[in-house]
Amino acid sequence: MCTFVHMQSTRLSLQSILTALDLDAACLPLLEQAPARDDLLRAHTPESIYIATRTIGDILNAQEKADRLADDLAERINIVTHKLKFITEESKPNVLFLADVSPMRPIYDAYLETITRFAGGIPIQATHASAAEAAADVIVIINDKPIPQLLATLPGLFTVPAYIIHHPNHLRQPGALIADDIEILAEILYPKQFFFGRDEDVWMKFD
Repeated sequence: MCTFVHMQSTRLSLQSILTALDLDAACLPLLEQAPARDDLLRAHTPESIYIATRTIGDILNAQEKADRLADDLAERINIVTHKLKFITEESKPNVLFLADVSPMRPIYDAYLETITRFAGGIPIQATHASAAEAAADVIVIINDKPIPQLLATLPGLFTVPAYIIHHPNHLRQPGALIADDIEILAEILYPKQFFFGRDEDVWMKFD
């Protein structure tokens, strides 16, 4: 039986929001001690991340920057969802996320589910690796191994397109990069509709 693994943490990355707001990491203890801390850390959907961003701006007296960041994230995500609004559920690809391929270790968590659905895919949750792979239209591997080491295990392994996320900051944790993560998945799932150029720094397709 396959054990589903969750990412190290699906808690909101406070640091990613501080970085996006051009605030020093020294502000992090203020957020950790804030009364709203637990609500902030639970944010993993776009709407909850917009709220968390604005709350952080209020706490750290950076309201204007926080509002701009939240508005920018919302605008970028809305562009993706608008382009996909005519895609039917039956036409959306089933997406299997893997933490490793040998042995196969599927991932399923709330953040990946959220960004996959916003990017026009259907995340796979199954109890057996073989069943999960059989249901997949696309496989996305989120792995920190050196690329040559990972590629050595892949030949002949999959019968559907496989993509490797090799950037350590993407598709791992909710935060200020949620729009990037949705754009990355949309670009992978719908290459004819989207081109963000993130295959240059974040992902690669395994052929």
